Amino acid sequence: MTAPGVPAGVLTAASQQGVWAWVAVRLAPAAALDDHRGYADVPEEQRRTQAVGQELAWLEALLALGPGFRFELRLRNDPSARLLHGALLGQARGADQDSAVRAALALRDRLTAGPRHVRADPVFDTDEVRDWLVPFTPHPEGLAELRKPLAHAPCTRRDTGRTTSFAVSPLRWSAHSWEPFWAELGRLPYPAVAGICLEPYTVTEDVRLAFRMLADEYARLTAPGQVRPTWNVAEAPDMFASQALPLLQDAVRRYAGPACRSRISLACAEALPPGLAEQFGATAGGAVVCRPPAQERAAAWANTAGLNRNTLPMTYAQGAPAHVLNPVERLLTDLLDASEAAAAFRLPYEVPGHHPLFASPGRVPRPRTAPGPVRGRQPVPPGGDPGAPRFDC
Repeated sequence: MTAPGVPAGVLTAASQQGVWAWVAVRLAPAAALDDHRGYADVPEEQRRTQAVGQELAWLEALLALGPGFRFELRLRNDPSARLLHGALLGQARGADQDSAVRAALALRDRLTAGPRHVRADPVFDTDEVRDWLVPFTPHPEGLAELRKPLAHAPCTRRDTGRTTSFAVSPLRWSAHSWEPFWAELGRLPYPAVAGICLEPYTVTEDVRLAFRMLADEYARLTAPGQVRPTWNVAEAPDMFASQALPLLQDAVRRYAGPACRSRISLACAEALPPGLAEQFGATAGGAVVCRPPAQERAAAWANTAGLNRNTLPMTYAQGAPAHVLNPVERLLTDLLDASEAAAAFRLPYEVPGHHPLFASPGRVPRPRTAPGPVRGRQPVPPGGDPGAPRFDC
């Protein structure tokens, strides 16, 4: 059902902070990789590299638009056909319904104009948009969040107020195939979704200065510190800071252009099978698997159901004392540049001669969500974003 005055294919929800709007674009491997044999005159690894080059240029253009919207690549399995369905989901926000809808439609146009190796068809059925957002009710043990690796260690220096040192590693793109993970996801006998959500983020001069100051702090920790009067010897360098410093210096260089905040999620209607989340993380640039504790599962699913990015403090801390992460370090844990985003945001492709993994027009119809409680109001994270969706329309 479409809300009055809202175009078909746009789902809206109002909050005290404005109106939110969601849209969807179906994805499938385009004929350019199969019937037209695009990239077919080069080896498979080079074919993937060329396809990723197009995706990177497309992502850079989207991220350069700046903040104000979110978009997610979502893959959904069809247990009966053993094939995957893909979509790009978009979320925009406005002060009122008209501005939110206009922003969402403009975003849908942008998402439809993707690289030539994917077929993108805008969704004009509001119920289908809702189905993509909330396809099932997840199992309590069926949720996983994938994050940039976060290492930590007690700070050994007494001449600083820092108690814990942190090192955040970037995601790394490689030319390996996504087909093994896609095949495992498609073979699951119960519903599952994998999503990579990106929110364009402007790295201001103030933010860059904060990164440089953090790097300077760690550089100081790698050198001998103040002299201890009792023994007349200097504080020894912090060995963990020596490991973290190159990563911070890389961040200073890396986050100078288009960037985004990120959320990578995996959800299943049954408990996650062993190894699937880890395979997803390894394929997505070396992300690590974080299982939400019981008190954060509702918030984790609300993020997926509404294309939100509300923080899950315990989940995201990766075993570190979350309360000692300063705001700059928290930002680094989910900030991606375009190359990192391309490592995880891999659009569907199909290699000639390989077994099909994705549903495409004429191959299999899209699955519909069975009626049930998932079509009702969705939970709002306690203390979270009051604009989280309730899908009243």
